[in-house]
Amino acid sequence: MLVRATRAASLMTLRALFYLALFVVVVTLHLGLTTALSAIGLASGIAMFVSGSAILGLVLFLLNMSGRFSEWIESHRELQRLRQRLPSGSCCVIWRADDPLARSEETMPWEFAVPPPTRYPEFARKLGIEGVAVLEFEVNAEGKAKNIGCVDVWPSNVFYEAARDALAQATFTPRRDEHMRFGATYRVPFVFRIEGAARPVERESSALASLPRPPESRPEPAFADAAR
Repeated sequence: MLVRATRAASLMTLRALFYLALFVVVVTLHLGLTTALSAIGLASGIAMFVSGSAILGLVLFLLNMSGRFSEWIESHRELQRLRQRLPSGSCCVIWRADDPLARSEETMPWEFAVPPPTRYPEFARKLGIEGVAVLEFEVNAEGKAKNIGCVDVWPSNVFYEAARDALAQATFTPRRDEHMRFGATYRVPFVFRIEGAARPVERESSALASLPRPPESRPEPAFADAAR
């Protein structure tokens, strides 16, 4: 709700500034053109009429071109959405931290030395789409992830790609008093959230977003319009 109210206020402010700037430009052009026509000998009334007609035609032309440009932007945006296989409209999911897909096959003896620099997919963020990706990987002797694979991802592979890129740059360090065994496979969930866009109905210890269940017992993932 907060995000929706903020965006609505921002949009109204931008529109108000645009129309104010348009008014100033139209008045300035009208006065300048009227003065120029009067200077070449036209009567003031005729000069004002000719100037007003010219300015009106210019404004209508620009508005028409602006509408065509907006339609092109919208079609280009829709094409991008289809290419990235993103759902139409903003959405979110609610994920429970005890989901079996997020569990490691073994107790994780590693921890992030530095939080991975995760990049939110830009186009998904613009559309207000949240997502989650669960990655499976091994850790080499240098503390780097290797053999990175996707266990599950929702709703689009762009979230897996962002999580994979972040995990590839991450560095792990052994937990204290943990025995390292190389070759073990671990899992880590990456949850992509838009702050203030949506909140779980039930309060949980982790305010993370939802993950689809395994195929054999997978219900429909929680899917809702994100509050704008």
